[in-house]
Amino acid sequence: MKRLNLLFLIVCLIVGALNGCGEDDDDNSSNESNGKIRGEYEVINELPEKHSLETVIFEEVINFGCPHCNNFRLLSRDLKEQYKGRLILIDIPVLFRGQSDAPLRLYYVAKSLGKEEEAKDTIFDAKYIEELDVFDPDVIKDIAISMGIGTTYEQKAQSQEIDQAIEAGEQKCVNYAITAVPTIVIAETLKMMPTGSMEAFVGSLPETLDDLLKPIFH
Repeated sequence: MKRLNLLFLIVCLIVGALNGCGEDDDDNSSNESNGKIRGEYEVINELPEKHSLETVIFEEVINFGCPHCNNFRLLSRDLKEQYKGRLILIDIPVLFRGQSDAPLRLYYVAKSLGKEEEAKDTIFDAKYIEELDVFDPDVIKDIAISMGIGTTYEQKAQSQEIDQAIEAGEQKCVNYAITAVPTIVIAETLKMMPTGSMEAFVGSLPETLDDLLKPIFH
């Protein structure tokens, strides 16, 4: 199966001043003072009107070997809880060159069972708490068993359904011109990447979401 290696000819750079994995063209611009949706983002589709959306699609492009993706996962938990029911959460896991697609296959098998969040957390925790090689197919098989979906994983991991799910994620990355992870795409329109601290990036997201969502009147 074709991979995003031409797009992701990058390695995960673990450098203190870097808050993303990959290439960042740093062309995001601030929109706070122009009367539009607040935040720092690149517009990749037609910009919604302010306060026009009942729910917002919130897509995360991630790599399971990226420490910054893991950091975003941990720091954004409160945000996702705050906007629970108003965000449609979609993960798009991707690969860097030379990585096995085993964790992606486990993620999408788990998603077919409604267990994608558990799979995401379990894979990241295996990498960053247990210090396991989550791109080792045998490690992924053990994780599937620990999640209670070992048999289903064995049956579905190499299926056409899972192939198509991976390919759909790859195509989205091409459509969105993704060059780094984590990248957040909000409402399929606003492409955002951390340029400072991850804490500041996560802390800035509510103003963008509040500008997009219809107000709730109590």
